[in-house]
Amino acid sequence: SADAFRARFPQFRIKDHYEVIYQKDTGLVNPQRGNAAHQQLARAHGATILENMPVESIRPDGAGVKVVAGGQTFTGRKLIITAGAWVQRLLTEFGLDLRLTVTQEQVTYYRTPNLRDFMPDRFPVFLVPTPIGGIYGFPIHGEVATKAAIDLAGQVVTPETRTFEPDKAIEEYQEAWLKEHIPGFLGPKLYSKTCLYTMPRDRTFIIDTLPDLPQILLCVGAGHAFKFASLFGQILSELAIDGQTPHDIS
Repeated sequence: SADAFRARFPQFRIKDHYEVIYQKDTGLVNPQRGNAAHQQLARAHGATILENMPVESIRPDGAGVKVVAGGQTFTGRKLIITAGAWVQRLLTEFGLDLRLTVTQEQVTYYRTPNLRDFMPDRFPVFLVPTPIGGIYGFPIHGEVATKAAIDLAGQVVTPETRTFEPDKAIEEYQEAWLKEHIPGFLGPKLYSKTCLYTMPRDRTFIIDTLPDLPQILLCVGAGHAFKFASLFGQILSELAIDGQTPHDIS
């Protein structure tokens, strides 16, 4: 109930008609540390990470595949494509249109003066529906600041037309909502930054091979995949090496 939730988390000022689902066994994943750990493990197992190598073409090569990137040609038995907002451009070579929608989203960090009230042991990750999208936020972690955003409130863009500039109207709507419902969450704005969502029509993850090309695997994350990165990596590696996975990806 709203009363029980306010008693458990007095930082919130929610109305009596709110219905709340609280999941106790949740946590936070630090993306910077997660990425660093994945890269370190990959290198330790013999992988070579090549940065700033834009892919120019992908071609089937018999039972394998040939990739041209950064002026170099690479060949292999299997290819895994996880290109985010750029994936549709790569799939055009194969005549595929997944009807993906790319949007520019944003997140804002606030220098709340109420640090203790918004530490992970006192404040949960939250998600609340609003007329323009689900507003969600996090306790203090990574930055010494709270963090909030509105899910799927951004404009449709392409990788070429994105602006990197946060939408002021979204910032103002978000801050007004937070001021009304979690006033202590706010403080001077530390910064806002943008990112790209790549959305299938039903927001369901895509993990599959390309039609008639079992040597090419594809993963589309639907704007909320990072928390599953370790699992997706395991599934994709199993599919690439063994041709199957024990995980249900139907």
